[in-house]
Amino acid sequence: MSEKKKYRTFTPDQKTEIVLAGLRGDRSVRDVCREHEIAETLYYQWRDRLLEGGKEALHTSRDKGKDPRDAELKDARKRIAQLERALGKKTYELEIAGKLLADWE
Repeated sequence: MSEKKKYRTFTPDQKTEIVLAGLRGDRSVRDVCREHEIAETLYYQWRDRLLEGGKEALHTSRDKGKDPRDAELKDARKRIAQLERALGKKTYELEIAGKLLADWE
């Protein structure tokens, strides 16, 4: 019979602390991994994810191209301007129609 292996789970905070311990340089990555009983490959996966996430967090909207919400906001403002123009046109037409009607009577 095969025995089901139980894996430990680490919280994001624990993973961050382990990676930072390796990055500090006061101990080798190998020693940090031995202390926490994890494989070095797992450590490097966590490190790469942490660094990639940090890199994403440091990008500005100019670096990324734009925030998708910026495009939505721009489209909404454009649509509002169109509706305001249409409303202004209809208001003007009603004023003229009212003047014509007043002159007719």
